[in-house]
Amino acid sequence: MSNVTVSIGIPFLNARRTLADTVRSVFAQTHTDWELILIDDGSTDGSLDVVNRIDDPRVRVYSDGVNRGLCDRLNQIASLAHGKYLARMDADDLMHPERIARQVAFLDANTDVDVVDTATFTVDGDLTPLGIRGEQPLDTSPEAVLTRGLLIHPTMMARADWFRANPYDADYVRAEDRELWCRTCATTKFARLCEPLFFYRESMSGNLRAYLRTAVTVRKILRHYGPDVIGSWRTSLQVGRVHLTSIAYQAATYLGMQNRLIRKRNRPLSESEIRMARDVMAEIVATDVPGLSGSAVREEALV
Repeated sequence: MSNVTVSIGIPFLNARRTLADTVRSVFAQTHTDWELILIDDGSTDGSLDVVNRIDDPRVRVYSDGVNRGLCDRLNQIASLAHGKYLARMDADDLMHPERIARQVAFLDANTDVDVVDTATFTVDGDLTPLGIRGEQPLDTSPEAVLTRGLLIHPTMMARADWFRANPYDADYVRAEDRELWCRTCATTKFARLCEPLFFYRESMSGNLRAYLRTAVTVRKILRHYGPDVIGSWRTSLQVGRVHLTSIAYQAATYLGMQNRLIRKRNRPLSESEIRMARDVMAEIVATDVPGLSGSAVREEALV
């Protein structure tokens, strides 16, 4: 397929439980001029079998049987994309049915913007709504990008040429998005849609090993970019702050209190927001995709 408006790229690794519903959220989009690029990163759990059954010419599946890592797969998606725009997402998340339409309309109307993300609902493994994140406008100053990050990575859409001109760097694994924002913020215009158009899965039990690996890379990013942005002394302070936060997370995990730290990342939901989120997700998991079997998440859990 060529000359589509938007390419949607999903890399996956052992995501059999969630991948079908992630794909359903693509088919549930109100904007239908898309192609879906599914890249297997060496799955061993049957994930590839799930998506190989999809019968739709807009869907392309690639697998070489090797685990190359997220950075390599995201760069591969950019090289394969035919769309004017490229939207990314992870294999355990869902898109709101209006996500692609809204981001495409925004980039069409704002030709000076390179990249746009959205706010997101956070949900647990069974798609129970937990909160909202990313409602505040972006602070794209180099200092804010360095010390606080920028976009909600899986919600981003960019002009496809931007992705190809700014590849991910595998030296910064687990914080490759943050390094990319630091590297490009001086020459890129970023924007945000502040309403939640995404459903981001987040475990309340956390993953201490992954968190600590990410913290190591964040410190590496600070040491690399910090001296030029905030000076050597303030860089050292920020590196120390990340160390202290890691210690606090370790302590909270050992005490079984890590969910309290995780919840602080989100704004609590009102009852009406919970109902709305549940209704939208129920619509998504009921979406028919030619070749896919029933939803892995029970629809009755969402209503």
